[in-house]
Amino acid sequence: MISKRRLSKSEDKERLAEDASKTRNQPLPKKTKKSHVLNDVEENDSIFVNLLKTSGIILKTGESQNQLAVDQIAFQKKLFQTLRRHPSYPKIIEEFVSGLESYIEDEDSFRNCLLSCERLQDEEASMGASYSKSLIKLLLGIDILQPAIIKTLFEKLPEYFFDNKNSDEINIPRLIVSQLKWLDRVVDGKDLTTKIMQLITVAPEYLQHDIITSLPEILGDFQHADVGKELSDLLIENTSLTVPILDVLSSLRLDPNFLVKVRQLVMDKLSSIRLEDLPVIIKFILHSITAMDALEVISELREKLDLQHCVLPSRLQASQVKLKSKGRASSSGNQESSGQSCIILLFDVIKSAIRYEKTISEAWIKAIENTASVSEHKVFDLVMLFIIYSTNIQTKKYIERVLRNKIRSGCIQEQLLQSTFSVHYLVLKDMCSSILSLAQSLLHSLDQSMISFGSLLYKYAFKFFDTYCQQEVVGALVTHICSGNEAEVDTALDVLLELVVLNPSAMMMNAVFIKGILDYLDNISPQQIRKLFCVLSTLAFSKQNEASSHIQDDMHLVIRKQLSSTIFKYKLIGIIGAVTMAGIMAADRSGSSSSTQERASLSDEQCTQVTSLLQLVRSCSEQSPQASALYYDEFANLIQREKLDPKALEWAGHTICNDFQDAFVVDICVVPEGDFPFPVKALYGLEEYNTQDGIAINLLPLLFSQEFAKDGGPVTSQESGQKLVSPLCLAPYFRLLRLCVERQHNGNLEEIDGLLDCPIFLTDLEPGERLESMSSKERSFMCSLIFLTLNWFREIVNAFCQETSPEMKGKVLTRLKHIVELQIILEKYLAVTPDCVPPLGNFDVEALDTTPHTGTAVSAKIRKKGKIERKQKAGGSKTSSSDTFSEEKNAECDPTPLHRGQLNKEFTGKEEKTSLLLHNYHAFFRELDIEVFSILHCGLVTKFILDTEMHTEVTTTTTDKLAGRSDSRL
Repeated sequence: MISKRRLSKSEDKERLAEDASKTRNQPLPKKTKKSHVLNDVEENDSIFVNLLKTSGIILKTGESQNQLAVDQIAFQKKLFQTLRRHPSYPKIIEEFVSGLESYIEDEDSFRNCLLSCERLQDEEASMGASYSKSLIKLLLGIDILQPAIIKTLFEKLPEYFFDNKNSDEINIPRLIVSQLKWLDRVVDGKDLTTKIMQLITVAPEYLQHDIITSLPEILGDFQHADVGKELSDLLIENTSLTVPILDVLSSLRLDPNFLVKVRQLVMDKLSSIRLEDLPVIIKFILHSITAMDALEVISELREKLDLQHCVLPSRLQASQVKLKSKGRASSSGNQESSGQSCIILLFDVIKSAIRYEKTISEAWIKAIENTASVSEHKVFDLVMLFIIYSTNIQTKKYIERVLRNKIRSGCIQEQLLQSTFSVHYLVLKDMCSSILSLAQSLLHSLDQSMISFGSLLYKYAFKFFDTYCQQEVVGALVTHICSGNEAEVDTALDVLLELVVLNPSAMMMNAVFIKGILDYLDNISPQQIRKLFCVLSTLAFSKQNEASSHIQDDMHLVIRKQLSSTIFKYKLIGIIGAVTMAGIMAADRSGSSSSTQERASLSDEQCTQVTSLLQLVRSCSEQSPQASALYYDEFANLIQREKLDPKALEWAGHTICNDFQDAFVVDICVVPEGDFPFPVKALYGLEEYNTQDGIAINLLPLLFSQEFAKDGGPVTSQESGQKLVSPLCLAPYFRLLRLCVERQHNGNLEEIDGLLDCPIFLTDLEPGERLESMSSKERSFMCSLIFLTLNWFREIVNAFCQETSPEMKGKVLTRLKHIVELQIILEKYLAVTPDCVPPLGNFDVEALDTTPHTGTAVSAKIRKKGKIERKQKAGGSKTSSSDTFSEEKNAECDPTPLHRGQLNKEFTGKEEKTSLLLHNYHAFFRELDIEVFSILHCGLVTKFILDTEMHTEVTTTTTDKLAGRSDSRL
């Protein structure tokens, strides 16, 4: 039986091929059109026409639709009965079909028979179908006519193989195939299958696709197995039909073992498949997966499928150009648009599979989890993790665990994540909410690698997604900032800073969300306040955003409100915000890529705005020494961190230098007079000063005036009109001064080098035997005086530690010696003054007024408050104050190496004893710059000093023992 069928099939193929060849080689004869009147009724005495008219169909000529006068079911029933009861049955069937063949020789008549019939008005009330079938479709619904009609249609098809459309743009071959779809009953399914497969082998390619994809709608379930076998054979013979064949095989009811064989055949050819064909092929592969082979198939699939290389480099480059120009919706070419559409369609197929097949999603996660090598991880893996995370709620925790393990092990790195977003941003955009949810979860982690990855998710989502997603990203970051969790706040602010630089115009559209953080300033630290105001100031004063005046107004309003507060916590916010904003306004743009001169230089009006803002901060801080000191430190950090415009820097240098001299510098010949508790002396001078023209730092009188004013006592002999400046500001103000001079003169401090060796108005600090006889107030006064002196020396050392001349190095080492000596003296006072409240050295902390009364309490309180956070100076980080006390070394004279061992031993014992107590007071000392420790490499320094009689004295200062003991602690 099989051989006969094959033989018959071969003969039919030859006949169809011969007919097609004749049709191809000879021009089609023009159909003879009858000279009908337009829209006239077909007048013909043939059995075909008469039987149709009797059954309820009126054939029309020309381009008019055939008319159906009765219900469709009634027509079929009446025609069937008429043919069945005809005296010449079954011969009447042949005559009827012969009449049909004659009638459809005319092209217009054939087209009318393939198009739906027109229903007459009085038939609309029928309870039948709401649409009208074509005449051919109605005839195919009659069992005794179906085989003959199908044969006629298949014989008619080759005439139109190469004449795709008629004058009405109607594709006749496709219209013929559509008549075979959704038949209520197929009389001879096997014969129909044979005819269709024969037709596929000779039909043109476009029609082959149509016929193959129509098979599930034409054939019954009993023919699926035969069709599947025929299609699998055709798949091997004709690879161009791979897509329609696999599309159909996915829709047929086939044996699983058979599908496995076909799937393996396709998997072997996967690497050579075109991008346009991937969606259908992947759909078939996923459709054929079973629980037993899911992991194996998915593992093989992810190895062979690399979408990053399916997208041509030119196509990817064009996508990036469109992305940067915000023209994602417009396409620069059909090729790029088609490629992206195919990828989107492919992932839609995968989404559908993993949504309804739990086995597939679990196998995919397992395949990625089993990949251990960093190089084996692909962009496709990361996209799939995102898709599964957004599709299956039940697997979210599992996906998070897999991702965390991959991130922790370094398998998923920033470059892979960036490539994923840049290649598949259109696919990921639809999962924006899920990606942000994942980022939020990662930011709640305690692991820094997770936090960094979460921040990258926010960054790339903002960079590659559309406006709506960007708004969601900013909203999520603002939520993190207002959460109160320190790690979240820091990370979110860092991301905002990056985004402002990355895309200021897009961030400007979301400025209203960022401004909302100003209502939550109470919950964030000073360093975080700096970042926030940096973000807002960058937006407010960006030249790209002229419509940013409302941000400027809001910031000025908040700053003025905070500065006017009498509570230091809020005044601190105002100071930090104002200085940060001034820094953005006065930034030096001379190195900018902008071609406009206006942007390259600060205008007079802008310079006035900056100076007015800074003067406002100073005036609002004058009544509080702590606020003033904080302002000076903030301003100094700004100058060190940023490059300011020369106009602003010139104003700052001139103002600061004059104010510093007026506040703290006096002539050494003018000995202060007043009712001081101790005799005032000029101490710690490094040169033999002429008493007529030397200068000194007026420290003790200022401290006494401050303490007296605090107690409500009378003003000292200083001029009543002179404004008193707190000695608390001495070290911060000097740091600001030296950084201004440094910036203006390219690091040359010659203008202020007199402050390195000038003396200080103090008193004899060594307590001696009088320590026990001092009152508690006098001991506290002496402690404060020593703390202030130490902080002055620390900033002096910070300023001049990088000087290269031997003389200056010797002076710096001598100051280091003074620091160590003073620490030893201070320890003696602190030992008998447990309730001492020293003046603060660092001012950007939240609880300045809460100071403990004992050394032990100091340490405990500071640890509780936590995180006394100091500014990190640009160009070098600060060293921890608690460490620097033990790291500073005694730079004393060492004329002979013989005594060095004994001196080292004495020094070691003193310093260890001192550091144990002073460690509890680290918050009250100024921090040393890391550059200070470069002085340890200088070895022996010889300083030549001319005495008053012009005799040369030689002093040798060493740092050998400093280096030996500090290196281990750095």
